[in-house]
Amino acid sequence: MQTTHVWSKFHLYRKEIITIFFLFCLLVMTTVRSQQIPLHTPEKFEWDSNIPHYDDRFLHYGFTLGLNGTRFRPMASDLLFTDSITSVRSRPAGGFDLGFVMNMRLSRYFDFRLLPGVAFYTRAVQYNFKNGFKSNQSAESVFIETPMLLKYKSQRRRNHRLYMVGGIKPCIEAGAKKNEKTKAELRTRNFDVNIEYGFGVDLYFQFFKFAPELRFSHGLSNLLINDPNVYSQSLLKLTTHTVSLYFFFE
Repeated sequence: MQTTHVWSKFHLYRKEIITIFFLFCLLVMTTVRSQQIPLHTPEKFEWDSNIPHYDDRFLHYGFTLGLNGTRFRPMASDLLFTDSITSVRSRPAGGFDLGFVMNMRLSRYFDFRLLPGVAFYTRAVQYNFKNGFKSNQSAESVFIETPMLLKYKSQRRRNHRLYMVGGIKPCIEAGAKKNEKTKAELRTRNFDVNIEYGFGVDLYFQFFKFAPELRFSHGLSNLLINDPNVYSQSLLKLTTHTVSLYFFFE
């Protein structure tokens, strides 16, 4: 039974796992290749590159701006097929992020990154009833997030380098308005923990470093509050899924 459960989880996230494996292999090959082929002599690297010793700092700071597309991942309960609801779905909606960067150098190719910030999300679950009626249960929220990520980077090639990140992201809703929703509506919890992974490229300019980064986030917590209403009882579990594009200035 346990083996079947693990295989079903792999089947559910097989695209993400294959993507991570492919990107990891690509990054490792890039690192190995760049180590084998000297790109610059130390003297040439000094004058031919922007801020050549920036990554040698033990600690540096910055800020980030981001755009996100997010949605709920509803898991239907057995009551869905015996009640008046025919289907439940959640469509992606856009939002944005603001945050700060604290980067700690661990070794030549590894950094630890703490990225506290604020994220604005709009998530909704659409219920379709047998009589043709549709109900959209939405949740507009502001979350305080503290991603803690490990960064693995390739060797720098003049003014750019590739990297991958992975880690966890605890988040708590700020100014949660749970009291404004009654028990007759779909309500969600105000704390979540996400697993995150992604990739990006560091671009070195004369006075700063800029990095576009694509990151995927999967919620691990069940956000569903089991209220005695048709919306809540039709679901067994409610998690989150988010794809974000970040722009780092460091």
